[in-house]
Amino acid sequence: MRLIGRLLYTTACAVCLVLVSTPLALVALPVGLAGGAILVLGVAGAVLIGQARWAPVRTPEQVNRGSLPGRVSPAFVRRDLAWPQYFAVQVALDVRAAAEHCRALVRRLWARPAALLRRPRVKRWWPLYVPVLAGQLAVSLAVAGGVAVVVLVAATVSAGAWLVGGTVVQLLRCADAGWQVVLRSRASCQHCYQLAAVPAYRCLGPHPPGHRLDGTDLHRDLRPGRLGVLWRRCGCGWLLPTTVLRASFSRRLEAQCPSCGERLLAGAGVVTDVRMPVFGAASAGKTQLIMSALVGLHGLAERAGVTVTPADDHSRQRYETYARLMAEGAAAAKTEAGAPPVALTLRLSRGPRVALVHLFDAAGENLVDQAQNARLAYLDHARSLVYVLDPFSIRRVRDEYAAGAPEVFVAANPATYDPEDAYNATVQRLQDYGVRTDRRRLAFVVSKADLLEKLAAGPADPAGVRAWLADNGLHNLVLAAERDFREVRWFLVSGLDSGPDGGLGPADWILAQEWRSHRG
Repeated sequence: MRLIGRLLYTTACAVCLVLVSTPLALVALPVGLAGGAILVLGVAGAVLIGQARWAPVRTPEQVNRGSLPGRVSPAFVRRDLAWPQYFAVQVALDVRAAAEHCRALVRRLWARPAALLRRPRVKRWWPLYVPVLAGQLAVSLAVAGGVAVVVLVAATVSAGAWLVGGTVVQLLRCADAGWQVVLRSRASCQHCYQLAAVPAYRCLGPHPPGHRLDGTDLHRDLRPGRLGVLWRRCGCGWLLPTTVLRASFSRRLEAQCPSCGERLLAGAGVVTDVRMPVFGAASAGKTQLIMSALVGLHGLAERAGVTVTPADDHSRQRYETYARLMAEGAAAAKTEAGAPPVALTLRLSRGPRVALVHLFDAAGENLVDQAQNARLAYLDHARSLVYVLDPFSIRRVRDEYAAGAPEVFVAANPATYDPEDAYNATVQRLQDYGVRTDRRRLAFVVSKADLLEKLAAGPADPAGVRAWLADNGLHNLVLAAERDFREVRWFLVSGLDSGPDGGLGPADWILAQEWRSHRG
């Protein structure tokens, strides 16, 4: 009986295989292939449209903590709080998530029928598993092929996006850098005196208070890159423009100094930046020179069709004080020793051309003392410097005229430091910090021309300043200045004169080199 039963069972299985399972398997193959393809498309679509909760998303917080590939320049500290470009990292996460989910679904497809087949009663009906097996194989092959196609398409599109996007990024960055080179634009901080090519920008969007306190709302590198090519999506949700040129005109951003975090002037990093550090011994007439230069620039602007305005409240108040003193013929107050350098900024505009002109005044004691002048970082970034020499501090002038005209020397209040020491202290500091002074210009100013005229002791005109200095024992200083700097221009100046014979003379010469022309 057992033999007959086995024969009947084998016959039934054979009939089932031929008449039922094989036709069903032939149907299951194309159905499985189509189902597998649809499965892959459905999973990939769910991931792409963001409906797959199991797909990881690279968030701005993760980017800010350093989870985005690629190195960050030390100058920018860390990645900004912003959504990364899709092809920077999210495409890889999406492809991996889609492949993992498809693999999990296929495993489930194989696991459930196999579990049923292990049951004793179900094992007897194994021929009916053949079409199921055919469907499983078809689905698995379709899913494997579909995932391979998704990976290939994603890799191809990503490569194209990187090629096009990388090219656009480099072009935009070059345009930014080219603009700054042509216009000599830099972001100049009036508080820490540092200079930056790329300002930091504070997003004015709806950030929590914690972001304001720890600087998370600060975008230190708004150049095109992994966080956006033309636009960037901040972590707060606001859309921000990239490139320094566009960011400087955005109402959603506020320029900040990347070094100290203080607010920068409007146009910083985009408009021409002219820095005029004035150095020399105490009582040499530096502040008086700056005072006459500020007032003189306003007068010159009216005649030349240039609009001149103080760039901030501090500069406005200082200009008003200087204008009043110049009108009264009074002298400027001496800069206090040990006090921070005074930075005054004017905004000059003529048509579309704009410049921020910074004049820096530090106490002569700070400049002569090497321990003090080490903090004067503004000296390092200037293309042109102004050295002020007090003629009454020259030994030969003092020996020859002091006894015969004591009242003039009292009015002159001569500088106590030797002119060569005052010059060498600052120039040596620049060279010690790696500044190529041979690429800089120097306006060499002999001050207090109005008092020299009373002695009939000075040069007849600025053209004779060099020879006059050499004749009065400063031949070595003259040679040192011409050796140390690329170009030296000599000036004879009265701080009480707001015209070309005052501080306007050297200031106008520097502006002619750095703003009105684009040479050197």
